[in-house]
Amino acid sequence: MQISRENLSPNFTPERVSNEDCVEAVKRSMQHRYGEVRNAAKRVSRKHGWSVKAFTNWLYGKNAPRMHDLIVLMADCPELEKEVGQMVEETRKCLQQSKH
Repeated sequence: MQISRENLSPNFTPERVSNEDCVEAVKRSMQHRYGEVRNAAKRVSRKHGWSVKAFTNWLYGKNAPRMHDLIVLMADCPELEKEVGQMVEETRKCLQQSKH
């Protein structure tokens, strides 16, 4: 999956990353990675020790994972790692520009 500005939420502004932006990034990446996998919620949640409900909520964008769970998801899903990395880079650029 190619990460580009078009893939980010239209409301995303680098200086103000919202919880909704994070939820959407996780949802997009998880659906890309696991959307076609049969029983994905059961398989992935068992593998990592999460509840099926928690993973299902992340998969369908109901809420964002906690930080330590996000790190595990990023390690398991390169697409999510790239998308979060892009959000961090865009935020960093914006912060650097505002210092000048």
